[in-house]
Amino acid sequence: MDYRKANIAYMFMVLATIVMTFLVSAWVVTTGKEPSVFLNNIFCELVVLIPGIAVVLYTGDSLGSVIPLKKFNIVSALLSVLYVLALFPLITLVNSISMLFVENTVDSISDSVVAMPMWLMLLSMGVISPFIEEVIFRGVLFQTYKKTGRIVASIVLSSVLFGMMHMNFNQFTYAAAMGVMFCILVEATGSVWSSFLAHGLFNSIEVIFLYSSEYFMDDVENLAETQIGDGAGLLPAIGMYFLMAVIFTPIALCIVYKIAKIEGREAALTAILKGEKKEGRLITFPLIIAIVFALAYMTLLAVSQFMQA
Repeated sequence: MDYRKANIAYMFMVLATIVMTFLVSAWVVTTGKEPSVFLNNIFCELVVLIPGIAVVLYTGDSLGSVIPLKKFNIVSALLSVLYVLALFPLITLVNSISMLFVENTVDSISDSVVAMPMWLMLLSMGVISPFIEEVIFRGVLFQTYKKTGRIVASIVLSSVLFGMMHMNFNQFTYAAAMGVMFCILVEATGSVWSSFLAHGLFNSIEVIFLYSSEYFMDDVENLAETQIGDGAGLLPAIGMYFLMAVIFTPIALCIVYKIAKIEGREAALTAILKGEKKEGRLITFPLIIAIVFALAYMTLLAVSQFMQA
């Protein structure tokens, strides 16, 4: 499988997601019934998983050739947990900055989330979603792009596409940042299991935070509900997260380097620091189509939210 096929797969993911969104909206308008957040999440993941796996199988490649699922050291697994915790200030900073301009998407669905049993949301958002997304984005797409020899471009492109797949500007920003850090972790371990662990932990903490905010942290919830563009309310938090990110992000990078040493993969991280050795394009027409449609949908959603604010 080459980057051209990977881009075709991504185009189908985006188009299928948009079509599914309109079909669900039409069903809600027609029946007056809205699918649960759990069911909606399953639909969203299937329209990502099916095109990605289908294109791999169509090319005749084995799934194992594009999805590295090798075992890695238990110490590396524990350090991966610390890696995620050290990255929280950076991800929260990016999320907070985006909230100056667009709605906090997770907060907008918080009532629907907490209406479901907590264990079901942990299964959905902490296990199913991270596994599928890591298999596709740090597996199929990232590993395929890497075959071009353009490691930095592969990290950036697969991460941007991961963020864009969330179909809103708020999640796009911090998901893209997470994508970069997850790619670095996969390079350090040589296994998508590590990024699945990190992604699952991040999402699970977010789910737990939503439930705890509902019952015990009304002041935090009120901060999260700050209106779009309310810089006065967000700037102090942004300043605090910036200082924490300056401290903890270098620690996270030291942790991932330690993981690479344990796994004997220092050369993989060194290759990232050295940058590109080969020239070649990763962008193709199907990918441009996907990006245009995704940006158009995200823009319409942002305008709609702004008009309703």
